[in-house]
Amino acid sequence: MKYLRLIRFSLPLLFALLLTAGCDRSSSGPPTPLPIEQVPAALQKAFSNSKTENKDLANQVVATLQAQDFPKAFYQMQNLASKTGLNKEQQSVTSRAVLTLNTLLQSAQSKGDAQAAETLKTYRVNK
Repeated sequence: MKYLRLIRFSLPLLFALLLTAGCDRSSSGPPTPLPIEQVPAALQKAFSNSKTENKDLANQVVATLQAQDFPKAFYQMQNLASKTGLNKEQQSVTSRAVLTLNTLLQSAQSKGDAQAAETLKTYRVNK
């Protein structure tokens, strides 16, 4: 009888502890966009010691950003962000850079840039 009471009260407590242990409160809210001027340096720093393929792709993104071809950089950044095996810093930088480029494209679209509008439209359709 004692064991049944103990089990009846300890099981819900154990269940509640397991649920709260799985919640990660450290990452609250979405990432903040990086200022566009900081994106190239952040990419180079984050990918300086990564696999050659990812490092080369990051360098391509940097070159495209320096040429201010934001629609192309947006696609390249999407490709880089979807690579497997990225560490937390690389994931953070790529997601924040995607947000930055998305904001830039939306701003350009609102000013009548047809290429930016087409890029965002294609992204939404293929998402």
